[in-house]
Amino acid sequence: MSSSSTTMAAIWALAIIHLLLLLPLLRSSIVFELHGDVYPTGLFYVTMNIGEPAKPYNLDVDTGSPLTWLECDAPLQSTHKGPHEAYRPTPTNVVPCDDERCVAVHRDLGLAHDCTRNPDQCDYVFGYKDGESSLGVLLADQFSLPTNNENRPNLAFGCGYDQEGGQEAGKKLVEADGVLGIGRGTGDLVSQLKQQGIITDNIFGHCLGVHGGGFLFFGGDRVPSAGVTWVPMAQNVGSHYSPGAATLNLNVQLEYPVGVTLEGSSLTKVDDDALAECWEENEPIQFVDDVKSKFKPLELTFGHGANQATMEIPPENYIVVTKTGKVCLGILNGSQIGLDRLNLIGGVIQCRIIS
Repeated sequence: MSSSSTTMAAIWALAIIHLLLLLPLLRSSIVFELHGDVYPTGLFYVTMNIGEPAKPYNLDVDTGSPLTWLECDAPLQSTHKGPHEAYRPTPTNVVPCDDERCVAVHRDLGLAHDCTRNPDQCDYVFGYKDGESSLGVLLADQFSLPTNNENRPNLAFGCGYDQEGGQEAGKKLVEADGVLGIGRGTGDLVSQLKQQGIITDNIFGHCLGVHGGGFLFFGGDRVPSAGVTWVPMAQNVGSHYSPGAATLNLNVQLEYPVGVTLEGSSLTKVDDDALAECWEENEPIQFVDDVKSKFKPLELTFGHGANQATMEIPPENYIVVTKTGKVCLGILNGSQIGLDRLNLIGGVIQCRIIS
């Protein structure tokens, strides 16, 4: 073999080694299919296979809390409402109180880390803004994840044996066996996957379909490289994500006064149990597309000066058609649902058409 051939072979070998080293980075994201919708289901959920042998569980995706938990037969003290059999732990699954994962969860939930009472287990209690709460202990088990390898990481999560309250809690648990908490924290699943090297970036994102479904990803290589406007998240706001104060463009009105006929069609203000602000036409409305032309876009402006960014919200992302054939404003006053001065950029606004 000539020296030039030897050199080329060496270059190719180095290139292949380089590509092999890069493969974990190129394939570091984990992608889950989302199920559910904004209305009428009222939640988006993923199915995760957990345990040995692996069993499926539906988890309600919650970006406002850092705790992932399953309804758990330890024994289960509240009424079982999930679609699958409640998770049954073994003594080997229990995370002790002095474990760093317990320290992280207590810190994330704002709980005092005191191991004097139950040193052999990590107790927690967590309450949600809607009045729902989960009482349980921290466990660890294997998760079967949709990755390019057969690794089954051992991840910590809550064994919720007593769930109470919440106006929407019963409805949500009909579809879900628990909650996938991916809010700010150090003990959430995304942080654990980063700490174990399963993903290279502590990043998550989701794309919600306007007709339901979509996908959720963990890791940075699914983040678009263009067409994205970045807004820094506010600090010291708890476990949820917030871009800070926003200005709502109030120059948003119906295209015509409510109740006035336009091209043979009219919208009249009515009451509906689904939402606070609703309208109807002479005939039941079937699709958002049928009435979206009668509304104008909303605008939310975040930040100031050079850091200012405007989010335009088209009508199809803030109006909802109900089961009774009415069109409603898909925006609630946060102060009226226990959020004090906070408001949510919810699923209706985030939904997009997924091809």
